[in-house]
Amino acid sequence: MNWLLDPFQSDFSQRAGLICIMVGVLAPVVGTWVSLRRLAYLGDAMSHSVLGGVALGFAWFGTNAVLPGALVAGVFMALTIHYLSQNRRLSNDSVIAVVGSGMFAFGVIALNSIDSTVSVSHFLFGQLLTVTTTDLYITLVLTVLALAFVWWRFPDLTFSTFDRDHATQIGIRVQRLDAAMLVLLAVCVVVCLNTVGIALTVSLLITPTATSRLFFNNVVSITRGAIAFGLVEVLGGFVAAYHLNLPPGPTITLGATLTFIVLYALRFARSERTYVHHTHEHHDHSH
Repeated sequence: MNWLLDPFQSDFSQRAGLICIMVGVLAPVVGTWVSLRRLAYLGDAMSHSVLGGVALGFAWFGTNAVLPGALVAGVFMALTIHYLSQNRRLSNDSVIAVVGSGMFAFGVIALNSIDSTVSVSHFLFGQLLTVTTTDLYITLVLTVLALAFVWWRFPDLTFSTFDRDHATQIGIRVQRLDAAMLVLLAVCVVVCLNTVGIALTVSLLITPTATSRLFFNNVVSITRGAIAFGLVEVLGGFVAAYHLNLPPGPTITLGATLTFIVLYALRFARSERTYVHHTHEHHDHSH
């Protein structure tokens, strides 16, 4: 038991633990919709695009403005992509690539021009152990708002994800919901920023959901499973990083990936054996 609780003795590690819990719930909830709507590429591009907001927020107002700066950049990207995607001549992934790479390039230039002692790797791979109380409050507000939105619009999100035509017929404003989904993704990226950083955010969005989909089929079950996997992976990765003296962000991501691979192998090795067994039985009966 001490092994599990030791990492949470100090104030800064308790703040980090609270951030881990919020991320472990929010990222899988949003990630379920990202996965079902096949927006994983957008999640990756979105996480890279907030770098400019991070850099400008930090340059102008210091550490406490990193998350607000990232949020502004993320929402700007979400709305830009939504607007440009209305043009039927452009495919969604082309728009994402153009806007995402442009904003990432801007972020790199902005970071390079800041005369600062803060390492870029903090923003790229997370900075869990330097989380401030302000970060904690911002993350809490964003998490509560995002979860409340998903809970409030759950039926509409389900309809518009699986049957857009029917959703439009029954009066759901599908385009507006699409835009809201992009903003929700931006909020989730910002919430993940301190935990795993810009480079690894997409892992928290997609991996717990992908693991959950190995076992569950409907949206509610997938979401619940993803939250369970997300919390175990984020908190487990944080504890492991503490004891092994490793950076938390990459440790959490690697743990999530290994969990997926192991469970995938166990799940499908079993179904493969069952299949082989049935085939043999069928073969024997036919003789």
